[in-house]
Amino acid sequence: EFKLTFEYEGVLPRGQLDYITKDGILLRDESRWYPVVDISAFTGNKIVIGVPSNWFATTSSSGCSSIGAGLAATYTCETNRPVSSRSIAGFPGKALAFDCVPSPIQEQGFSRMQPLSACLARAQKDSPKQLAKSAHELLQRFNVALGPFPVAGLTLLQGFPGHQGAIGYSAPGFLVVSEDVIKYHDYPGWAPEFLPHEIAHQWFPIEVTLARSEDGWLAESLAEYLAWRYLREKEPEQARRIVQRAMRDALAPEPMRPLALGTRLFNEPWNVAYATLYQRGLLVWRTLETVIDRERVDRALREYYKRFAGRSASIADFRKICEEISGRELGWFFDYFLNATQIPEISLRRLPSDAPNVLLGEILVKNVPADFQVRVEMRVQTEKGAVEHSVATRGEVTPFSLNLPAPATQVMLDPDARLLRWTEAARRNREQLKSLQQMNDLADRDQFRDAAAVGARALVLDAEDLAANHQHIHFLMGRMYFLAGKLAEARKEFARALELASLDAMDTDFYRAWAHVYRARIAKRLGQTAAAQKEARTGFASNSPAMEIIVSWNEAPDYERSAGQELRKLAAAPK
Repeated sequence: EFKLTFEYEGVLPRGQLDYITKDGILLRDESRWYPVVDISAFTGNKIVIGVPSNWFATTSSSGCSSIGAGLAATYTCETNRPVSSRSIAGFPGKALAFDCVPSPIQEQGFSRMQPLSACLARAQKDSPKQLAKSAHELLQRFNVALGPFPVAGLTLLQGFPGHQGAIGYSAPGFLVVSEDVIKYHDYPGWAPEFLPHEIAHQWFPIEVTLARSEDGWLAESLAEYLAWRYLREKEPEQARRIVQRAMRDALAPEPMRPLALGTRLFNEPWNVAYATLYQRGLLVWRTLETVIDRERVDRALREYYKRFAGRSASIADFRKICEEISGRELGWFFDYFLNATQIPEISLRRLPSDAPNVLLGEILVKNVPADFQVRVEMRVQTEKGAVEHSVATRGEVTPFSLNLPAPATQVMLDPDARLLRWTEAARRNREQLKSLQQMNDLADRDQFRDAAAVGARALVLDAEDLAANHQHIHFLMGRMYFLAGKLAEARKEFARALELASLDAMDTDFYRAWAHVYRARIAKRLGQTAAAQKEARTGFASNSPAMEIIVSWNEAPDYERSAGQELRKLAAAPK
């Protein structure tokens, strides 16, 4: 049994998610878990925690003292500075230890933590230390890039029992992560942005909190941007994939929601909240780089943290800093990208040139206000190599002229996807998502052949696979043919799913693992026992975390299992 008792002086305002019990007691989210924004944040606290003997307790404060009495222990924790949120953790500590990076310094029988330490609590000696090492490196990076880390160190704990995937909760000097984060942290391509995103929250919005829920762009979008900035240096291919997925998926929700909804977007379905606040928000930060340049964005973030650490701040506050540093009026940028849902359409039109080594053209910008200005980059291929160029747009049409070492053979607009804009991949993705929904609706009515036909038409919508949805569609078509009893067609579709790849490494591994499951089932159904076992063993050779993702397909919603579980059964010798 757990008992939490909170004592206050003063009056608590009622929040959006609060509710009053029949006894007149105000119940609220004390962790400041989104989407609740605690405007009365930054308070000092004395926290007393009683736990059973052989248990350990801690809070998001600066150290706890403990006394034991009989069968229980009491921890008293006191913040040494006002904090924006409080968290409490209690767990069996009989064999508890911490892996800290860097290791504590031993002095006169005591351990002294080093600056920017990251400590992962573990119950077994073989718990991985790499997570703490990565967290320490991130603390160092952000400490230099943004400003001093406000607390002595970071404590990492495992939580969210029974939940799959990358789940995290941040509080001052405190990060709770799911079991999968600890288990798969080192696996290439598994949630690479998760840890830098969560640790960026130590600065925003934990140390600089949000003045209003509408300021959520300065929380999740900013953390996603900072995670991308870190990966751009550490794992550039993963950073590229994150942007590529965002360029495809950020414009998928219909209707699109304004970023000014902020943390209220968490009241929307998760796919809408993620596409808007995380992915589109990330692209708005990248677009801001093209308007005032990346170095000024960095200066603005450092100044924003310096001015408002230990306080709440708004987008208006950040805009003011950007205008001071850039010397430009930026109301058009924030109004257009945060308050509206219009998306720019940017294209390049080549013009005839009398000189073969001179590239003439125009940058066309549509669906934007008159004062819209961005810097558009291009990469021009010639027989003597590539030439990088950029054009600062003014109005709907901006002409340009570029001298080249040799005639241009190809011109690529926005080659690094730095601008939030409509792309052909985003448009085709929208159309394909409608087809995927139609396939699911037909499958729910057991119209599997019709669903497979819709999938075939969805492939035609994007013959070049610009949206990188072909693997997913071929896999779904394979399932539809399998359920319709058309085993030869199903086997071909699963073969295509094995050959192709998605933009996310775990999606790629997931579809491949289940393609092996279905191909093994087909062989078994045809009486080809040896072939079924061989197919299953081939699929089981993968050690990807995607093998252990639990799913339930719509034809058997009460049957939950993973590809790994199914492949183990199919690979086993018959009794």
